[in-house]
Parts: sequence; structure tokens; C-alpha cells
Amino acid sequence: MPTPAPVLDARLVRRLRDGLRVDVGFQLVPGITVLFGPSAAGKTSILRLITGLLRPEGGFVRLDGKALFDAERGIDLPLRRRGIGMIFQDDLLFPHLRVRENIGFGLSAMGPGDRESRIERVASLSGVEHLLDRRPATLSGGERQRVGLARALAPRPRLLLCDEPVSALDVAGRQVLLDRLRAVQRSEAISILYVTHSPAEAVALGSRLILVRRGEIAADGPPLEVLTGPAAASLGLTHLDGVRNTHPATVEGHESTRGGTQLRLIDGPSLIVPPAPAAPGSAVTVTVRSEDILLSRGFVPGLSAQNQLPGTVERIAAHGGEAEVVVRTVGVRWIVSVVLPVVEDLGLAPGADVHLIIKARSCQIGVCPPDPLG
Repeated sequence: MPTPAPVLDARLVRRLRDGLRVDVGFQLVPGITVLFGPSAAGKTSILRLITGLLRPEGGFVRLDGKALFDAERGIDLPLRRRGIGMIFQDDLLFPHLRVRENIGFGLSAMGPGDRESRIERVASLSGVEHLLDRRPATLSGGERQRVGLARALAPRPRLLLCDEPVSALDVAGRQVLLDRLRAVQRSEAISILYVTHSPAEAVALGSRLILVRRGEIAADGPPLEVLTGPAAASLGLTHLDGVRNTHPATVEGHESTRGGTQLRLIDGPSLIVPPAPAAPGSAVTVTVRSEDILLSRGFVPGLSAQNQLPGTVERIAAHGGEAEVVVRTVGVRWIVSVVLPVVEDLGLAPGADVHLIIKARSCQIGVCPPDPLG
């Protein structure tokens, strides 16, 4: 399969006020890329350099092949002409405008019918269609962030930049926004660059991770591979607390005897989960914490756990006294966190056959929003 053409091609050079020098180059294709690193590594500055809120001293920014900035050619388009959407830690909504007006603020060039259609579509994608006549002061923090997401999407940007948008939300609010971002990426086929310093968010959300250290790219690759590699270890990242496995699935049916719901993971096995308020055929996501999965070297009879999934160990990332074991079950990879002695006790190694033991109640279900265009 040919490699998709890059949506963003950037080379950014800039010395910041605190003496840090940003010097990075990377490309983005449609999908979710995580920009990860410690505080003051330069992550937010990279976003600002892409948008033009901070002017690079050298390099270029190209979106779909169009130059937004080019130091040699003297090109420097203003933010309003760059085709880039942004969401931040703070929602930055206009308090005097209703949600509908906030979302439609950047759509003045559209006709009334097209404008309203676009507002309704992005409101539905972001899960705020029932809030359109409310004002920001009446919304929760998570609701305001989802309105901010809808407003950023409304003008149809080709690139969405997210600067730690869930940092001020509770656990439930974070999960809802992350689920919406995944749905948005699929529906709008947009490239998303997401800044975080949370390993759990990075693994749950991104298919690629760029690790930034002191203004430079220290590593670039699959999130788990980077986060358990030497570059992350040099930053003191020795364990991955709270990492979650999140997979898309389809509801197969509901069990009348045991009261559970049966899902079919996309490209993967079936899974029994707690009763889910979704009809057969509905699209959902299932999330399981890496530390809530047990490993065995074969099927174990007589367990109360309803799921025993056969799989194969692909790789093991050991760090300190812990390890992350990557297991493939059909076409789905799982991350399982174990203490290091378990690796030796079970004889785990790449190619080893194992079973994943997962309690139904360890599975959290998210119902995917429908596509407004069907």
C-alpha cells in the first residue's frame, strides 16, 4: 500500500526567550500524532510556530503542499488563512454568545443554509447538538471543551492542533473528549497533532508519537515503542501508569442469561462486556486498563472471568521492575502491564502463545457518535 501524501510538512527553527532553541522537522499524514515530552520541552511552541502565532526564524510550513510559511521565499500567511483549527487547555468561548453562535463564528462567508448544516454536523460529531441554544456559563468543563472542538472543526480545517485539551477535566470528561477526537478523525479524515505529557493519553489516542526533548525530536514511532525506549528512559519515564487499551468494536448481541453484551472487535476476537445501551450492529469502543489484564500460557478452566482470548506475544518492553507485554489476538494488539518476574516465571518471549484473561467488568464501553451524513 502506498504511503499517504503528507498533509503537513514542517521545518521549524526558533530560539525562545528562555534560551531554548526549537529545531525540528517532521511530516504528518491523516491520523492522530501525539507530541509528547516534559514541561518546557517546546511542545506548545511547536504548535505556535505552525500556526504563525510565533514566527520561525528559519524553515517552512506546508499544508497540502501549499506554503504557509517559508523563510527563504518571504511567505508568512496569517492564521486566518492557514486552514488550521486549534483547541487549548482553556475553551476560549465567547461568553455572550450561545453555543450555536460560538460554533458558527468563523462561517460568515457561508450562506445561511450551508452554515446551519455545518454547525449541526460538527455539533453532532462533538456531542453538543443538544446544547446549541445554551450559553457557555451554563456548561460543564467537558461540554465547553467539546463546543471548542466543534468550533475548531466548523471551517473544515485540514489540520487540528490540540494543546493538552483534557488537562483540566475529570476522568470521565477526558474519556469522552478522547472518544470524540477519535470519531472526528475518522469522519473528517483530518490530521490531528495532539500535545500531552500523559503516557496513558498518548497510548490510548495516538498511532504515532513524536518525543520532544529540549526543543528537538528525540524519538519518533509507535507510542508504546517510543515510551518504553531509551529516549524516554533518559527523561526518567520508567513506567506507564494508567495505560489503556482502546479498540473499536461492533455490538453482536445481548446475553439474556448472564446479562452481558457481546462485542466483535474490529479485526479481532469477540469479547463479553457489561450490559451496553446499544443495539446490535452499533459501533462502540471498548477500553481495558493494561493492569486489568492477566496472562496465562494456556486456557484456564473454572475461572469467573468471561473472556480468555488466545494470542501471541509480539514484544516485551522491560523497564525497572515492570514490563509491558504486547500481545496480538487476531488483528488486535493489547498492552499488558506485569511485574518483571512474571516474564521469567511464564517464559514469555516474542512468539510465545498466551491467553489474555479479562473480566467483563474491567471493560468500559463508549458508544460512538453517528456520522451526521450517514
